[in-house]
Amino acid sequence: MDDFGPDVGGRQGMSLPTSTHARQPMLKTLITAVIALAAGSAMAQTTPPEGKIGINYNRCDNTYDGWGAHLWKDPGIPIPGVEWQKPMPPTGKSDFGVYWHADFAEFGGKGKVNYIIHKGDTKEQGGRDMSFDGKTVKEIWVLNGDRKIYTSLDDAKKARAENPCK
Repeated sequence: MDDFGPDVGGRQGMSLPTSTHARQPMLKTLITAVIALAAGSAMAQTTPPEGKIGINYNRCDNTYDGWGAHLWKDPGIPIPGVEWQKPMPPTGKSDFGVYWHADFAEFGGKGKVNYIIHKGDTKEQGGRDMSFDGKTVKEIWVLNGDRKIYTSLDDAKKARAENPCK
């Protein structure tokens, strides 16, 4: 028997290497691949899939419990399943913060995506009704305590660097 298992039916077996020396490089390669896949998949999930829009939200305290997105289409018709008392919970979490993905078709044919990020009656972005054109912008970034809508992650990071969390 060699490092690659016994002969099976006159042919070399397909089992894992049996010696410690042969297994170490294989284990190291496997661990490296798993780490790389995990890191890549976290970032891939933040990009909205085809037909969806994305809202990314960053809080200085990194506390997102109870925060949700109130979404509606014109004129003030809520997206199905979303009410003020039951906002849409975040779709997921990323290195930036949390994010919501919603079907663009739910907002009607005009393309206007209306939203308020809130926790109870505490609202972000100065408490204003916010919107963006989902036909031209598929994803936005919002910073805690900042009224602006950022259309790129780089712009949001630059703004946070200019106005760091206290």
